[in-house]
Formats: sequence, structure tokens, C-alpha cells
Amino acid sequence: MNQPRDQRLWALFARTHAGIKPGLGLMWELLEALEHPQRQFLSVHVAGTNGKGSTCAWLESAVQALGLSSGLFSSPHLVKVNERIRINGQPVADEVFYDLLDQIQAVEHSLSRLPTFFETLTAMSFLAFAQSGVQVAVLETGMGGRLDCTNVVEPLLSVITRVDLDHMGFLGESLEEIAMEKGGIMKAGRPVVIGVQEVAALRVLRDQAEALGCPCRLATDAVSVSGRKQTLEGQRVTLSGTSADYGVVTLPLLGAFQLENLCTAVAAMELMSELLGLDGDSSWVKPAVEQVDWVARGQVLSKDPAVLLDVAHNPGGAKALKVMLQELFGFKAKGVLFWSGLADKDPEGFIKVMAPVLRSCVCMDLQTDRAIPAKKLCKLAEKYGVKAEVAPLKEVQADVARWVGDADFGCVAGSVYLAGEWLGEVRPDQGEGRMNR
Repeated sequence: MNQPRDQRLWALFARTHAGIKPGLGLMWELLEALEHPQRQFLSVHVAGTNGKGSTCAWLESAVQALGLSSGLFSSPHLVKVNERIRINGQPVADEVFYDLLDQIQAVEHSLSRLPTFFETLTAMSFLAFAQSGVQVAVLETGMGGRLDCTNVVEPLLSVITRVDLDHMGFLGESLEEIAMEKGGIMKAGRPVVIGVQEVAALRVLRDQAEALGCPCRLATDAVSVSGRKQTLEGQRVTLSGTSADYGVVTLPLLGAFQLENLCTAVAAMELMSELLGLDGDSSWVKPAVEQVDWVARGQVLSKDPAVLLDVAHNPGGAKALKVMLQELFGFKAKGVLFWSGLADKDPEGFIKVMAPVLRSCVCMDLQTDRAIPAKKLCKLAEKYGVKAEVAPLKEVQADVARWVGDADFGCVAGSVYLAGEWLGEVRPDQGEGRMNR
């Protein structure tokens, strides 16, 4: 390809304008043209509404702790689109990314339509894993499961994290309907791990597993966590599973909600090792748990002053974030929120939940036309009794300690886009690739 990289990247992102096209027909056409790279590695397929990303990160860590080469396909990215395709814990290099894109574009003429943005990246990840000799790849669904374009693999095992109401226009109006869609990644006879669920969702998922003859392991039956203590250094818990009592482990990921994800991930780790015939020694589980790398999820940017970064962006995420901040700093603590948000993600619902733990709010504009203007965010904050002002992101980052002042904490939250722009500024080595996702 002779096009400059920027033009090719913009052309790839332009495919997002085609919208979401649920269904596997085009994906099968594309994989046939590529000679089915998804069949050249083992996969662990993960679906769910909440906790997918953290669970996938823990499973990637587990593959590496077992001494196997790992792949991870996840979304969205924060700074560079390359982040969506990781091999042995590292995003693919730019030259690899563009070579993969070339390989997809070379066969597009034979397809019934142009692949969407997500279909293109999914196929690129399969090629990357096959060509790099990945032994076990962890695949995160994009939306739903049954019709998600990742659902073309015959996985070693499937994992279903917590199911909740989300993407209802595509997946259904009830929890049962959405659970049916998420459970659509199960394959006949293949084992499945089911995370913590509401009763209605659990019933649907267990019925699906039984109908398909899938051996089913419930995370709540397999793994237990107790004795939790949380500081800015991490969470210390006592962990027990079906294979062993792992003793006290330190989780790098903060927040009580991560314990649910931990149980699901460890249940899947143990089952994965059994299926691989590697279950004689469980000493690898503790380092797998403790060495996970997953940024912008309760990430501590600094300790003096305490500043955290999180991708929470809706009322549900705000509730979990508020609890985490109260646990860390006390129920009377008041902090400064560094906030940006998207117009289609209920920013008012977000600030309404966060208001009780805030002394003030600094609102910033984002580099995307989906963003809600900072001035409008200020009005929303003030509606719920939070003093607010507008400032440029770069100005805030240049002296974040001054902006936090004598508040109990600072917290950067409200959008994945905000996390990406914040990390893009403090990590200039990321370079090319931060686009209008």
C-alpha cells in the first residue's frame, strides 16, 4: 500500500460510520478468504455486560504465567488502536498492524460487502495470533455474543461475566433476552464458566449450557474471596479455588466490583489449566492474579496528591467508582472530579451519582464530535450542587496537584475517550494512532 499511514488509519476509522452489522455471514466470507487463521490457536471466548475487560486481562496474565504465548483481543482502545491486539502482553507494533491491515484489504474485493471497523480488527487479530504462533488467545466479544463477529471460534472454553441491561436496541428488552444473546458464544460440548449473575440471567445461561451439553462451572461455587483490605497499593484478599488455597494475594485492580471479576477469572484459569492438562501445579495462579496489567480501571496516577483514573462513564460505573473512592478515602471525603463525557452516555446520570463525594468539578472538552461541551457539563454539575469550572486538559495535567489542592483526592473519569486523551498526553511515546474512536 502506498497511502500514508494517517490516511489508511482514517480510512479504517471511517468504517465506523457503517454502524453495527450483527451477523456472522461476512465474517465467515472473510475468514475463508484468509484460510481460517482462527483455527491455528486455542481460544478462550469471553462475553458479558460488565467485567469482560478485567476478566480478559486476568486470563491473558494466566496464559503467560503458565509459560504459554498469549494473545488478547479487546476493546475499546485508549490511546492507540494497536492496543486492541496484544501478543504476550504487548500491543502489536505499527509495522505489524499495517501489514495485517494490508492482508485484509487484499481480499476485500472478493467479499459481498466491505467489512466493518470491528470485523476488520477481529480478522486482523486472528491473523496476528496465527502468524505469531500464539498458543492461547483470549477473545473479548464486542457486543452481545451470538451474532458478534468474534463468535466464529470453537473455544477451549467460554466465559460469561455479569449480564445486565445494555445495548437493548440490539440485544433485547429484558435481562433474559440479553442473557440468551450473551450465552450464544457457548459451543456444543465445550465447557463454560459463568460469573456472578442475577437469578433470571443465571437460569437462562444454565439452560443454554444444558441444552448444548456444555460442562458448566459457576464462579461462585468454584472460588471464594475473604479478608479484603484496600489501599492505594492494591487490594489484599485471601483467595481459595477448586485447585488450591492460594493464601493472601494482592490485586493491582482497585474496587470491590473487581472481586466478582476475580472469582470469574480464577474459576476460568483453573478450568483452562485442567483442559490443557497442566493442573498438577497451581503455583502459577497467584502470580497471574498479581501481575495483571489493565490501565484506567481505578489506576493510581499519583499518591501525593492521590489522583485516580477510571473509565466509568454511566450511572452504574459511577456507583462502583463512588464506593471505591469512599472505601479508599472515607465516607466523609470530598474530592475533585476531572470530567469529560459523551452526549449519548447519560452524563447527567453520572454526575448525579458522583455528586455526594465531590467538592468541585473541572470540566474539559474532548477531541470528538460525540463529546458534550464542557460548559454544559458545568451546568449539570452545578445542578447537583457541585461547584464547576472549565479548563483545558493540557492545563490541568500540567499542574494537577494545584487543581486538587487540599481536597481528599482527584479523580479523572467520565469517558473512555477522556482516559485515552489523558494517557496520550502523559505517555507521548504512544505516538501515532489516537483517533476519533
